[in-house]
Amino acid sequence: MKRIFSLLMLLVSLSAGAQMRALTGNHWVGTWATAQQIPVKSFMPYNNNMSNRSVRQIVKVSIGGGLIRLKLSNELSNEPVVIRSVYIAHARDSFAVFTKGAKYLLFHKKYKTVIPAGKMVVSDALKFDLKPLERVAITINYTSAPKNPTVHMGSRTTSYIMRGVTNVHSNFASAFRENHWFNIDAIEVYHPTAYAIAIIGNSITDGKNSTDNAQNRWPDVMSETLQHRYKINHVGVLNLGIGNNRVTLNGGFGIRAIDRFNRDILKQEGVEKVVIFEGVNDIGGAAGGNSETVARLLIEGYESMIARAKAAKKKVYLGTISPFKGAGYYSPFHEAARQTVNEWIRNQRDRVDGILDFDELLRDPVEPQRMKKHLQSDWLHPNPEGYRLMGEYAAEILK
Repeated sequence: MKRIFSLLMLLVSLSAGAQMRALTGNHWVGTWATAQQIPVKSFMPYNNNMSNRSVRQIVKVSIGGGLIRLKLSNELSNEPVVIRSVYIAHARDSFAVFTKGAKYLLFHKKYKTVIPAGKMVVSDALKFDLKPLERVAITINYTSAPKNPTVHMGSRTTSYIMRGVTNVHSNFASAFRENHWFNIDAIEVYHPTAYAIAIIGNSITDGKNSTDNAQNRWPDVMSETLQHRYKINHVGVLNLGIGNNRVTLNGGFGIRAIDRFNRDILKQEGVEKVVIFEGVNDIGGAAGGNSETVARLLIEGYESMIARAKAAKKKVYLGTISPFKGAGYYSPFHEAARQTVNEWIRNQRDRVDGILDFDELLRDPVEPQRMKKHLQSDWLHPNPEGYRLMGEYAAEILK
């Protein structure tokens, strides 16, 4: 009897060990992520030093799960971030949260954590009832933080900043409000059958001129459409767009796409499909006169990203560059570069896994250099209706 009991205990121990090994295996999948960048003062004039402050940040996830972990980034800062605690809660309206179910995250079994300069940290796995497509509030109690933090400027979502330390019962009604994300990098769920789609893009993917706090960027709509229309509930959608980002040219905001591709796309957990939809800022930011050079450099950038994604055994989808006549970027030279690049993209159908022809979707049939009037906001970016159309179309291609 004693021997049988010992054998049973050994089996239980082995089973527990197998479970722990599984939790560190290949079944973590991104349900939300954002691309990191250095603050641009003209767009972030507030004193962004979060020392001795509590920052509540709202995000909308794609897929759900019962076990989650949070990634925090300090990768673009030259000073450490010292954090007293981090808690997550189901979001209500605006700054409010549901106190029931709220939980503190641990880092190596401790509430406190330090993110070294140039690094990131991952929380311990946390049991949390994360629902598909829900909004959650991540609140960070900072002890000290860099004057130049690692951020995502184009959150299109309000963050709430309070002095001192808060908890789930704290009232953020009087908090300072700013539409940026600080240090939050990704939320992952433990899901053995799920996978993620990672999108690299610029302000059109980041959602410029979508509705603040409405979560109606085209990747958000794509995620909703996959789940509601196609009943596909196991696909995470990760938006790694950065406003005014460029593929190969210097300038703009954030690290160039060819340089951030590995970190922002290939290192995301559980990614099986990659969408490359970027290039309008390379074209628009180039001096006039040589459309062939601009197009060639862009195509070389696409070639590099496609090759890396294929080497990592990811499926690749290319998005054509949408029309922008009427915006400040437009000229016959810039249009020629756009047409050359889009023609090349469409000719890759046998090489990649799909084409998202956003140009064809959005363009005016009478004047194809221009976006349809009822879908545009400034002749460069779609309006919410345009983003809705893009998201529904992308879901159909990527399902």
